[in-house]
Amino acid sequence: MGPTPQAAQPRISALPRQPRGGIDVATELRRLMPRDRWLLELLNEHQVFTTEQVAALGFDHVHTARNRLVLLNRRGILARFRDGVRPGSQQWRWTLDLIGAAWIAARAGEPEPKPAVIRRRINRLASWPDLAHRLGTNGFFVDLAAHARHSAGARLGVWWSERTCRTVTGELVRPDGHGVWTEDGHTCSFWLEYDRSTEKAHQVAAKLDGYAALHRATGLNHTVLFWLDTPGREASLRARLAAHPAVTSGALAVATAGGDIQHPAGPVWAPLGASGSVRLAHLQPPGT
Repeated sequence: MGPTPQAAQPRISALPRQPRGGIDVATELRRLMPRDRWLLELLNEHQVFTTEQVAALGFDHVHTARNRLVLLNRRGILARFRDGVRPGSQQWRWTLDLIGAAWIAARAGEPEPKPAVIRRRINRLASWPDLAHRLGTNGFFVDLAAHARHSAGARLGVWWSERTCRTVTGELVRPDGHGVWTEDGHTCSFWLEYDRSTEKAHQVAAKLDGYAALHRATGLNHTVLFWLDTPGREASLRARLAAHPAVTSGALAVATAGGDIQHPAGPVWAPLGASGSVRLAHLQPPGT
């Protein structure tokens, strides 16, 4: 028999205490490179990325990204954590640490964050039950952004987090993200539902009620995407989604894709009410 698996315990590497004399944001500002500031802004919006996600977003090599992230961690700008998985290891997850959060606060004209508040936020994030869902949602958009970095004519023009989506959708519906994707002259604006098979099929289909209400209240006609973890899950949901009144009436455009090995920019999207699959940029809003 093999060794008994140990309980997973988050390993957190973060600034242990406030620097003596307080946080010198001005000094750190002078030391931050433009790519560092860009990363801080992204983490402020999207909370957490893995090392490979950061590399895909803005670096040519993962080891270059890793070296820079470790340096920012040592300076108290970024915190990192991962579960103590045995055997093997897990990618580090990166988020804002004390000085990174102070820099964001200074940019927004807000009070300097307290070290204890940042410690609690990092600890909660490291133990958050929905962490895998957030990383998966971020990974969807990271794949699009990385594709655009290396493909002429492709662009992720908008990438909203769930939090930012709520400023528009309120309590009507809770998208996991919103994006505007352009490729070769075609553009698709979409709401994303990132599904990990944690909800019953009827609960997922019922989300279209909220999107229909949002459409009636605001006129927003973004396509609703369901990114599903397996082809089987996609097959089980399509019939329920296709029978929804907002779909049968043409009020909502909905498309599904299933399977982790697929790329979201590719010809993997199956619009409800149509045959075949199309690229993300070729999905059309309702009435077109």
